[in-house]
Amino acid sequence: MPDIVIMIGLQSSGKSTFCAAHYPEYTRINLDTLRTRKKEHDALWQALNKKENIIIDNTNPTKADRNKYIQAGREQKYKIIGCFMQSRLQDCRERNNARTGKEKIPEIAISCTANKLELPYYDEGFDELYYVKITDAGFTATLCRETGIVEE
Repeated sequence: MPDIVIMIGLQSSGKSTFCAAHYPEYTRINLDTLRTRKKEHDALWQALNKKENIIIDNTNPTKADRNKYIQAGREQKYKIIGCFMQSRLQDCRERNNARTGKEKIPEIAISCTANKLELPYYDEGFDELYYVKITDAGFTATLCRETGIVEE
Protein backbone atom coordinates (compact mmCIF):
# COMPACT_ATOMS: atom_id res chain seq x y z
CA MET A 1 0.00 0.00 0.00
CA PRO A 2 1.55 3.34 -0.99
CA ASP A 3 1.81 6.25 1.45
CA ILE A 4 0.60 9.81 1.30
CA VAL A 5 2.36 11.94 3.91
CA ILE A 6 0.69 15.23 4.78
CA MET A 7 2.95 17.83 6.35
CA ILE A 8 1.32 20.25 8.81
CA GLY A 9 2.98 23.34 10.25
CA LEU A 10 3.91 26.97 10.02
CA GLN A 11 6.16 28.39 7.37
CA SER A 12 9.83 28.01 8.44
CA SER A 13 8.94 25.19 10.85
CA GLY A 14 11.24 22.76 9.02
CA LYS A 15 8.71 20.93 6.83
CA SER A 16 10.75 20.90 3.61
CA THR A 17 13.98 20.02 5.40
CA PHE A 18 12.21 17.16 7.18
CA CYS A 19 10.77 15.95 3.86
CA ALA A 20 14.19 15.93 2.21
CA ALA A 21 15.79 14.10 5.14
CA HIS A 22 13.09 11.49 5.78
CA TYR A 23 11.20 11.07 2.51
CA PRO A 24 13.70 11.83 -0.28
CA GLU A 25 12.30 9.18 -2.64
CA TYR A 26 8.67 10.36 -2.31
CA THR A 27 6.99 12.46 -4.98
CA ARG A 28 6.86 15.93 -3.44
CA ILE A 29 3.73 18.01 -4.04
CA ASN A 30 4.30 21.63 -3.04
CA LEU A 31 2.21 24.66 -3.92
CA ASP A 32 5.25 26.97 -3.66
CA THR A 33 6.92 25.24 -6.59
CA LEU A 34 3.81 24.34 -8.59
CA ARG A 35 2.34 27.85 -8.13
CA THR A 36 -1.33 27.10 -8.88
CA ARG A 37 -3.97 24.84 -7.31
CA LYS A 38 -4.69 23.42 -10.77
CA LYS A 39 -1.08 22.31 -11.25
CA GLU A 40 -1.03 20.96 -7.70
CA HIS A 41 -4.26 19.02 -8.30
CA ASP A 42 -2.93 17.59 -11.58
CA ALA A 43 0.40 16.57 -10.02
CA LEU A 44 -1.38 14.93 -7.09
CA TRP A 45 -3.69 12.86 -9.29
CA GLN A 46 -0.89 11.90 -11.65
CA ALA A 47 1.12 10.56 -8.67
CA LEU A 48 -1.96 8.87 -7.15
CA ASN A 49 -2.80 7.12 -10.41
CA LYS A 50 0.78 5.84 -10.67
CA LYS A 51 0.56 4.60 -7.04
CA GLU A 52 3.65 6.60 -6.11
CA ASN A 53 4.52 7.41 -2.51
CA ILE A 54 3.59 11.07 -2.07
CA ILE A 55 4.45 13.85 0.36
CA ILE A 56 2.31 16.99 0.55
CA ASP A 57 4.76 19.70 1.58
CA ASN A 58 2.39 22.59 2.31
CA THR A 59 1.36 24.26 5.59
CA ASN A 60 -2.04 22.47 5.64
CA PRO A 61 -3.09 24.38 8.78
CA THR A 62 -6.77 23.43 8.91
CA LYS A 63 -8.71 20.20 8.96
CA ALA A 64 -10.39 21.34 5.72
CA ASP A 65 -6.99 21.88 4.04
CA ARG A 66 -5.91 18.35 4.96
CA ASN A 67 -9.23 16.72 4.11
CA LYS A 68 -8.85 16.97 0.32
CA TYR A 69 -5.59 15.00 0.44
CA ILE A 70 -6.96 12.48 2.94
CA GLN A 71 -10.05 11.84 0.81
CA ALA A 72 -8.02 11.53 -2.39
CA GLY A 73 -5.64 9.10 -0.68
CA ARG A 74 -8.50 7.03 0.75
CA GLU A 75 -10.14 6.77 -2.69
CA GLN A 76 -6.89 5.34 -4.09
CA LYS A 77 -6.25 2.98 -1.11
CA TYR A 78 -3.30 4.90 0.32
CA LYS A 79 -1.96 4.77 3.86
CA ILE A 80 -2.47 8.29 5.29
CA ILE A 81 0.34 9.67 7.46
CA GLY A 82 0.32 13.09 9.14
CA CYS A 83 3.47 14.90 10.30
CA PHE A 84 2.78 17.91 12.52
CA MET A 85 5.78 20.20 12.93
CA GLN A 86 5.77 21.39 16.53
CA SER A 87 7.36 24.80 16.70
CA ARG A 88 7.11 28.13 18.40
CA LEU A 89 5.96 31.10 16.35
CA GLN A 90 9.04 33.08 17.38
CA ASP A 91 11.38 30.27 16.24
CA CYS A 92 9.69 30.21 12.82
CA ARG A 93 10.05 33.98 12.54
CA GLU A 94 13.75 33.76 13.40
CA ARG A 95 14.39 31.00 10.84
CA ASN A 96 12.46 33.00 8.23
CA ASN A 97 14.51 36.13 9.00
CA ALA A 98 17.67 34.14 8.27
CA ARG A 99 16.38 33.38 4.76
CA THR A 100 17.13 35.50 1.71
CA GLY A 101 15.48 36.15 -1.63
CA LYS A 102 12.28 34.30 -2.54
CA GLU A 103 12.79 31.89 0.35
CA LYS A 104 12.00 34.67 2.85
CA ILE A 105 8.27 35.24 3.21
CA PRO A 106 6.41 38.19 4.75
CA GLU A 107 6.21 37.81 8.52
CA ILE A 108 2.46 38.46 8.40
CA ALA A 109 2.02 35.21 6.43
CA ILE A 110 3.47 33.18 9.30
CA SER A 111 1.21 34.97 11.80
CA CYS A 112 -1.88 34.39 9.62
CA THR A 113 -1.10 30.68 9.35
CA ALA A 114 -0.53 30.48 13.12
CA ASN A 115 -3.94 32.07 13.73
CA LYS A 116 -5.75 29.39 11.77
CA LEU A 117 -3.58 26.38 12.72
CA GLU A 118 -5.67 23.44 13.97
CA LEU A 119 -3.97 20.50 15.65
CA PRO A 120 -4.39 17.29 13.65
CA TYR A 121 -6.27 14.31 15.10
CA TYR A 122 -6.76 10.72 14.01
CA ASP A 123 -10.47 11.25 13.44
CA GLU A 124 -9.58 13.29 10.34
CA GLY A 125 -8.61 9.99 8.70
CA PHE A 126 -4.93 9.51 9.52
CA ASP A 127 -3.55 5.98 9.82
CA GLU A 128 -0.44 7.32 11.55
CA LEU A 129 0.17 10.72 13.10
CA TYR A 130 3.56 12.07 14.19
CA TYR A 131 4.53 15.16 16.11
CA VAL A 132 7.93 16.34 14.87
CA LYS A 133 10.35 18.69 16.65
CA ILE A 134 13.60 20.25 15.51
CA THR A 135 16.38 19.35 17.95
CA ASP A 136 20.11 20.02 18.11
CA ALA A 137 20.60 16.56 16.60
CA GLY A 138 18.10 17.10 13.75
CA PHE A 139 14.49 15.97 14.10
CA THR A 140 12.61 13.92 16.66
CA ALA A 141 9.38 12.30 15.49
CA THR A 142 6.94 11.13 18.15
CA LEU A 143 4.15 8.76 17.20
CA CYS A 144 0.79 9.89 18.50
CA ARG A 145 -1.50 7.02 19.41
CA GLU A 146 -5.21 7.56 19.68
CA THR A 147 -4.85 7.24 23.44
CA GLY A 148 -1.88 9.63 23.70
CA ILE A 149 1.59 10.46 22.41
CA VAL A 150 4.11 7.62 22.47
CA GLU A 151 7.86 8.07 21.89
CA GLU A 152 9.11 6.28 18.77
